[in-house]
Amino acid sequence: MILLFLFAGILTGTITGLIPGLHSNNVAIILAPLSFFGETALVFVLSMIITQSFVDFIPALFFAAPETSTFEGVLPGHRMFLQGKGFEAITLTVFGGIIAIPIGILCLPVFNLFLEINKDRFIVIIPIVLIVTIIILAFSEKSKAKVLLTLFVLFASATQGYFFTDQIFPLIAGYFGVATIIHSAKNPPSIKLQEISAQIKNNYVIDSLQGILGGAIVSIIPGIGSNVAAAIIKTFKQKINPKNYLVLVGSINTSNLFFSFPVLFILNKARNGGMILLNDKMFFTNQSFVLGIIIMLTSCGFGALITLAIAKKVSSFHFDSKKIGSIVIIFLVISVFAFNGVIGLVALFFSTATGLFVTIHKIKRSSCLGALIVPALFYYLFILV
Repeated sequence: MILLFLFAGILTGTITGLIPGLHSNNVAIILAPLSFFGETALVFVLSMIITQSFVDFIPALFFAAPETSTFEGVLPGHRMFLQGKGFEAITLTVFGGIIAIPIGILCLPVFNLFLEINKDRFIVIIPIVLIVTIIILAFSEKSKAKVLLTLFVLFASATQGYFFTDQIFPLIAGYFGVATIIHSAKNPPSIKLQEISAQIKNNYVIDSLQGILGGAIVSIIPGIGSNVAAAIIKTFKQKINPKNYLVLVGSINTSNLFFSFPVLFILNKARNGGMILLNDKMFFTNQSFVLGIIIMLTSCGFGALITLAIAKKVSSFHFDSKKIGSIVIIFLVISVFAFNGVIGLVALFFSTATGLFVTIHKIKRSSCLGALIVPALFYYLFILV
């Protein structure tokens, strides 16, 4: 029975990873009212979210159709795709994720102890971290003019995040997907024939280890997703190579989901839809915790192999940048309407306009992350006050 739900979760994670807008959170909502409890729920949910953490880079890097956890890798990854190195870009994110979980398991004793010791302090620590993050994003630009523009975008995106509650996918799709495609429409880039090859260097391990630390931190702090952590680390490492950056993003994305399980187990805090479902569906024991770790390690291997196999297949396609851009925009609009309705389309319009403003004025796209960070900050400040 466990194997059945393991492979069902892996299959579901593959599907949700390939379709922008269809997230494991959507699946969690569907499963919530069903008679689906205990170990079966545990195995299905964990295998699904870990598999998706690998697969969802394929639409992000090949088609510039980002998910909420992959948009920081869109620009460097898509540039590699245009150069005919899309398969290598995917391989780098997979490498980051593959390293993340085994090393993450070794770090669990220290991580769990940290959670136990500080469980009553996070209510104060979290808003401080969020404020520091906003300051870093705002003042990372070199010129005063760009700092002012960044502050404006932070304010605009924060306003959008506040008013368009639960519209994260439309906001991300606009900032990092539709805006990018529209801006490049006047001079559509040519896409080289994709090479089915990749080179893994020893120094990539360091980026993966940094990603594990980033993933561990963001698994604790809401509003600071894997994307925000990658943006902050990139700010401190101004000259990071795009390939190293993709390893970093892949590691953060997978380790964030991995560490969200012990956060749920120890703090009783759910950071994503899958963990919310588990919190409702099972009673946690030490045995279930060990089973969960084993399932995530197993799913890591399957997710990596599936992602590389699909990426290899997709790399053999003939790509026309104009047609891809048009198809992706249409698909994103349909997905937003299907999952978020008319309000989602309004959010998509405003986020696309903001994304175009950022692109035209050549300021960092991470300034759009105010849509995620500021609402989370307000939530915690209201609790403290």
